[in-house]
Amino acid sequence: MLLPLRHIKITLTLSLLFLLAIASIAYAQAPDTVLLLPEAGQEVQVPLQVYHDQSGKLQLQQVQQMPFSPLDTQASLQAGKTVHWVRVVLSNNSRHEATRYLYAGDWSRLQLYTLHPDGSSEVRLTGQLLPIQERDVPRSKPLVRVQVPPHGLTLLYLRLQGDINLYKPQRLSLQLQTPEQVVQANNRRLLVQGFFMGIIVVMALYNLVLFFSVRDRSYLYFVLALLGTGLYFMFYHGFALELLWPNAPYWNAHSFAFLVTFNGLLRLLFTKSYLNTRATMPRWDKLLTLLSLLYALPVAMGLLSYLTPLDLLQACVDLIGVIGGAVLVAMLLVSVAALRQGYRPALYFLIANVFFVVGALLFILKETHLLPNTPLTVYSAQVGMVAQVVLFSLGLAYRLNAVTSELAAEVLEKERLEREKETERKRLVEQQKRELEVTVANRTAALRHKTQELKETVHQLRESKHKLLRLNQLKDRFFSIISHDLRTPLATLDSFLNILLNFSGRMQPEQMQKLANHTQLSVHNLQSLLENLLQWASSQAGADHSMRFEPVPLQIGEVVQRNLELLQDTAAAKQIECQVQVPGELKVYADANMLDFLVRNLLHNAIKFSETGGKVRIMVKALHNGFAEVTVADDGIGIEAGIMQTLFHREHPARTTKGTANEKGVGLGLLLCRQFVERCGGSIHVASEPSKGSRFWFLVPLHRQEAVVDPKRELESKIL
Repeated sequence: MLLPLRHIKITLTLSLLFLLAIASIAYAQAPDTVLLLPEAGQEVQVPLQVYHDQSGKLQLQQVQQMPFSPLDTQASLQAGKTVHWVRVVLSNNSRHEATRYLYAGDWSRLQLYTLHPDGSSEVRLTGQLLPIQERDVPRSKPLVRVQVPPHGLTLLYLRLQGDINLYKPQRLSLQLQTPEQVVQANNRRLLVQGFFMGIIVVMALYNLVLFFSVRDRSYLYFVLALLGTGLYFMFYHGFALELLWPNAPYWNAHSFAFLVTFNGLLRLLFTKSYLNTRATMPRWDKLLTLLSLLYALPVAMGLLSYLTPLDLLQACVDLIGVIGGAVLVAMLLVSVAALRQGYRPALYFLIANVFFVVGALLFILKETHLLPNTPLTVYSAQVGMVAQVVLFSLGLAYRLNAVTSELAAEVLEKERLEREKETERKRLVEQQKRELEVTVANRTAALRHKTQELKETVHQLRESKHKLLRLNQLKDRFFSIISHDLRTPLATLDSFLNILLNFSGRMQPEQMQKLANHTQLSVHNLQSLLENLLQWASSQAGADHSMRFEPVPLQIGEVVQRNLELLQDTAAAKQIECQVQVPGELKVYADANMLDFLVRNLLHNAIKFSETGGKVRIMVKALHNGFAEVTVADDGIGIEAGIMQTLFHREHPARTTKGTANEKGVGLGLLLCRQFVERCGGSIHVASEPSKGSRFWFLVPLHRQEAVVDPKRELESKIL
């Protein structure tokens, strides 16, 4: 019961397929059916049904309505950019699904449409201009996989597109290979080319070692030529596309122009160097140079074809074949000429080149389509290359022995000359030694005298250096204080004078009187400041040029008020309110000039970095540890943490920052404050946050009438 039902299903499937094929080719001739041979590959020998799409834009649905015509597999295809559609039906009479790999030649792009009995279709892509991972079978050879159901038919439409002439076969042929055949062919390719590349690499390393041993350029050129040959055959057998640049098939199509040129140039350089043509055969040397220049043509053609729409690859292949043949023949002839001149290593060169030239010429004729594609023509160049490598290595070894013998003779002669020179040198050395002993003795005595004089001079220079450093420190302190303290009153006086000069005509008498009073007060303040500075500067001119310290009891309230009056015009210009909290009778024990500078500098900085309409607070209080704490706080722009760490350091002075009204400073005021407060026996501190103001406070000793110890003497060692 099962057997008749099975036959019925098979009959219905075949009928549906044929009806589908007939419906899809309404006006065309029905395609021939190719019966798959069981477990064997085959080449389609029947005339193929072909449609030539000259526009190259038709889709499968349109092509199905076009008339197909038979084309013999030996017939030449149409030239130009024509897209060829091939239609074929595969039949499988076995009980199992048949899997075949279809190879239609090295086309730029190949699309296989498989039509199923249910009306669906399947598309598979491959081609030499597709990256490896986008191909149906990820191999360098463009294969597509076809599956035919058991006891069934499969209708195939094959779209063949040749974008460049190199990948547009002249004849149309279809080969069906079993998976086992594909695997065996790939394994055979890996084995043969692996053996070949192994020989190339081993011989290249061997000759590279020889090059580093004797530094003969011939070995280097030969190594590079071997590598160039290996790269070319990697390209030819698909390894370059699979391993080196799998995502650049378009570059792979053009790379041979550069690989072959590179290889040919290195072979010419090896020939010229090995046979020494420049010195022994200048005419042959010029011919080889001319052949080298000819390689510029295929390189230019390859670049133009790669960078422009021009298709010059096939012409480039033919030109490279002609130049390569000429180079091979020239290598034979120049080796014969060198052998006739008595150069024995040329014999190995000639014999090696005979094998390689014959194999390479067969390969070139095959590549230019003058000989058929057979195993002999495919592998002849590689076989000749292996023979050449072995014989060249023997020739280079013979040449190495000859060079080694010549070098050995030269070494012996050099050793003899060196011995004679060494004897004469020893005699001269003994004579010079005696003369030098006398000269050294005389000069040693003179040097001792000079050394003593230099020591005394160095000692004097060091003393002068220390004196100059002390004087320079005194000068720096003096000028920094003058530049820091004179700027504000002078600026105030300048503004008063500017008002008097420019606006006196428009001012009322009482305004003039008020401005005059301010000007007089500013002049008095400036005079007082100058007297203090001059008095302080004169106190620095002691014998040791160090800062003198003369502490006296001082009423801190008077000091604060005096310096506040000195800066009141500056504060008024920015509408800054100054709040004072100072005990009336609180006294401290400090140097008057130093304490004035401390209070004045901190007040000036608080005003300088306060916004218009801000507040400055001056607070003084007595502490239990015998010190008075003087605080100057503002609500100005504040100080960044990074700058605050360097405010009081002499080694790393803080960078100067302009005030809120673009007031300038020299950046030394706080350094002097620290120096002065420490000299007085106290310390100075700061706390600040950006945009929230700053608070500076310093500690100075309180005045104690019952104290019997002079703080000046008590702190002298620590301060100095």
